[in-house]
Amino acid sequence: MSRYAVLGSPIEHSLSPALHNFLYRKLAVTAAYERFEVKQGELGNFLDKHRSNEWQGFSLTMPLKEEGLRHCESLAREAIETNSVNTLKREQNGWMGYNTDVFGFKFLLERISETSLAQVKNRSLAILGAGGTARAALVALRDSGWEIRVFRRSIERDQSLVRANPDIEIVDWSESSSAFDSSLLINCAPIDAMKSIPRVSSFTGVLFDSLYNPWPTPLMEVATANFFSGKDLLVAQAMRQFEIFFDCSLDYVPLFTELRALL
Repeated sequence: MSRYAVLGSPIEHSLSPALHNFLYRKLAVTAAYERFEVKQGELGNFLDKHRSNEWQGFSLTMPLKEEGLRHCESLAREAIETNSVNTLKREQNGWMGYNTDVFGFKFLLERISETSLAQVKNRSLAILGAGGTARAALVALRDSGWEIRVFRRSIERDQSLVRANPDIEIVDWSESSSAFDSSLLINCAPIDAMKSIPRVSSFTGVLFDSLYNPWPTPLMEVATANFFSGKDLLVAQAMRQFEIFFDCSLDYVPLFTELRALL
């Protein structure tokens, strides 16, 4: 039996096992999906201890998306463009890295209703955060026509941000409260970063919050219009992850609705 797992820290809140194991049962796949606490700097040691061919793939979440790059023999295009991986698949010569968050963002952005877009003030879009998830959003937004501002805490990731999407404005985190003036707000920052932003009473644009723990997230509590959550992104990227693991194609729209109802 092939085995898979999600790795990261903290990991106890992860909903990935519920999604993947449901898909295994639904599609009659003989496999199991687990989760393991793997802290920053521990990924190499974990992979060394799980060299057996029964381990065919891993999902990577915070804080391992950039660390995972160092353990791949080859990278898919979106992993190179985002400079991060959230999926490892065993190949003959070692691990191949993917970033299925790019697919997840594209899938969900295409589902922002025309009604919601008609209500927005302009084509301004703000992204909070500069990590692997933010860069996946930037790749998904290439040639989208949105005016994109990225609010980040450290200049160290500026080069990676521009590589993911050169048509952006990078703004210091000290000005992050102005992100709420945008028509579309995508949050890719961790919960500790969100606590440093002055609290707003409401947000009238379209919200896309990649977090799902705690639930509801602080931003979801102030959103007054349509929003997607980290649960939506988790489901969307998991569908693509399943396709990669098992070399198959899925019917996304009905399956997304079914999987989302699980969470």
